Amino acid sequence: MKKVLFVVVLAMIIAGGVFAQARRGAPAAAKNWISGEVGLLGAGSRYERMLSSNLSIGANVYWNSLFFFWNEFAVDGSFRFYPVQASWGGFFVGGALGFHIHTGTYQYEYDSIWVSGGRATGTWFGSVFGVAITPEVGWKIDVGAKNKFFLSPGLKLPVTFGMLRPYLGLSKKEFKVGFGVVPYFGMGYAF
Repeated sequence: MKKVLFVVVLAMIIAGGVFAQARRGAPAAAKNWISGEVGLLGAGSRYERMLSSNLSIGANVYWNSLFFFWNEFAVDGSFRFYPVQASWGGFFVGGALGFHIHTGTYQYEYDSIWVSGGRATGTWFGSVFGVAITPEVGWKIDVGAKNKFFLSPGLKLPVTFGMLRPYLGLSKKEFKVGFGVVPYFGMGYAF
């Protein structure tokens, strides 16, 4: 009986060592990706957690300006799907949902001393504060060792649903939809 117990324990020790060697030989894929992003006149940061080799969830914060008058600020949660994986990285499509401020031009009614009746309608700058749905497309390109340092060019198209805060006087709140374009270039590290 002692010989059988000894052989079973010895087999478990050897098998455990063999499986530990196999795990050590193949490095695990990185699960956490952190990056900084720069836009035309803005910046942001992103955290991404890989749920599988093709799907991730994350959190983003960014501010971007397009010609100083069209601004985007967002704090949102996101997901990405990587349909194409290659040794150099992968193409992704994704989306985000969160709080957003979109500054741009809107048509609205405002107080004016220059027209009879004191009210005028025109197009002028304003900001929409609300919820945004943001489709996104881009690439994640590994530089050097796989799943470590990476580059990530992409494009976000936020659609903001919320209340308009115009730069000119407005007596009533108005619901508006704001559309934005945010090209970016990201750099980061995975661990």
